[in-house]
Formats: sequence, structure tokens, C-alpha cells
Amino acid sequence: MLLTAVGGTAAMLFGALSASAHDQLLSTDPEDGASLDEPVDTLTLTYSSDIIADGTQVRVTPPSGEAVDAEVSVDGPVVTATVGEQVAGGEYEVAWRAVSSDGHPIEGGFAYTVTGGQDTAEQADEPVPAASAEAELSESGEMEGLGAAAPADESSPSAPAEDDASAAGAMPVLYGAALVAIIGVAAVLLMRTRRRLHDDHGQGPTQGPLS
Repeated sequence: MLLTAVGGTAAMLFGALSASAHDQLLSTDPEDGASLDEPVDTLTLTYSSDIIADGTQVRVTPPSGEAVDAEVSVDGPVVTATVGEQVAGGEYEVAWRAVSSDGHPIEGGFAYTVTGGQDTAEQADEPVPAASAEAELSESGEMEGLGAAAPADESSPSAPAEDDASAAGAMPVLYGAALVAIIGVAAVLLMRTRRRLHDDHGQGPTQGPLS
């Protein structure tokens, strides 16, 4: 029984020593629970010993709720996480995972608040430029549904051009009909003139009584 107790105590002591051997997070910038006037795009995490870059991750969740995986660089015990430009005000939650110098992964998290910056609702209500909105509608195919006029087909002839072509095609027909009518009238007049001359020639001069 004494050996069992001694064995249990040794196991607990070994576990405690093993746990304490792992690296620990000493500080962060911004600090946990900090209140900032404006958003930051870079976070710094400092550990108790050198950190192994492979497997080390930092994820930031802004007030919008869309988590961002930061770009991580490791320089000894210091991990720098770049999350890009942030403009929203509110609470930012940071979850980190690092590989300590003994090869064991450790993880944790912290949070900070931005009192300045834009409100999330204001970002949603921010107007979109007209040109950008029109481009988006054109790409998504919604412009036709809004009743936008479709571009004119340049290959199809216009109505005035068709009328001009029709009129040009009808002119020879009109000229031909007029010519036929003129010839017909001239023929009728010629026939009447010949008939009148023939009648006058057939009657001849009349002879008066002898004196």
C-alpha cells in the first residue's frame, strides 16, 4: 500500500513537471481585455521560450463574426500575427495555437475591444457607388430583370433604310408605267388623226350647177 501511494505521488509529480515544461504565453499586444481607440491590423504574442513555426496559428474574429486566419511569422518566442486592415468597432476575439519548443502543441485565447471605428450596422448600410452596382448587376445577369434596355442590334437595318430601299425599287416600275401610258395616248391620237384625214380625202370637192 505504501508503494502504491509512493507510485501515485511520483506520477502526479512527473505530470506536473511535464506540464510545467511546456512553453506558456507570457503576454499579448493588445493585452487580454484591453480597450483600444481604433482597430489594429497586427497582433503580438510572446511566449516563455522559442516557438516552432510549423503548426502555429492565430485566428481573429471581428465584430462581424467572420473569422480571419492571420498571417503568422515566428521570431524566437515572439509570434506576430497580421490580420489586415480592420475598421469595425466592437469586441475582437483571438484564438491561438502554438507548438512549444518541446514539440507539444499549446493553445488559448484572449479578447480586446475597439471603442472607435465604424459600427457593423453602418458598414452594412454604406451606399455602393452606382457604377459598381451596375457592374455587379451586369455580371450577375440581373440587369435584364430590372427592365434595362437591351443594346440595339447594329447588324439589322433601320426602318428608314428599308423605306428608302423600297422606294428605290419602285421607281423603275413607276417610270415604265408612265412611259407605257404616254405611248398609248400618242398611239390613240395618231390613229384618230389618220382616220380624220382619210374621211376628208374620201369625200372630195363638190361640183356646182352649169350656168
